[in-house]
Amino acid sequence: MSKISLFFCAFCWLCLTACNLPTNQVGDTPSDTRLHAIKTGKHTKEDVTRLIGSPTSITLFEKETWLYIASKEQQRAFLPPEEIERNVDVITFNKDGVVEKIQELTLADGIEIPYDKDETETYGKDLSMWEEMIGNFGRFPANRGQSR
Repeated sequence: MSKISLFFCAFCWLCLTACNLPTNQVGDTPSDTRLHAIKTGKHTKEDVTRLIGSPTSITLFEKETWLYIASKEQQRAFLPPEEIERNVDVITFNKDGVVEKIQELTLADGIEIPYDKDETETYGKDLSMWEEMIGNFGRFPANRGQSR
């Protein structure tokens, strides 16, 4: 193998390995073993906290629901991060604080919610940078902070 071929192979290998995108882990979910140890109709909130820890979020809409959320994101250069994996463990409690339902959701279970691009108009005076910088001069009395 000539030196040029060897150099070309090494260059291609370096280019391919340099394309590995960094992955960021956001949040944490309990292991499957611990999650499956929780039994519906048997364990209470205190038992769940002891077994898998405190939740990422708690909802109180209809029934108290604990969410354990984790996701993995990749970012390409200056572009916004792209979520590549999501795991949400949902534990719902009845009114007595006993586990009623356990559900595991993934990124495929998510729903795309469109954002409203409209802006709420605010009224007031728009100040320039210079007006903001010098706007406080003369506003406050000179003897402020001095005792009488």
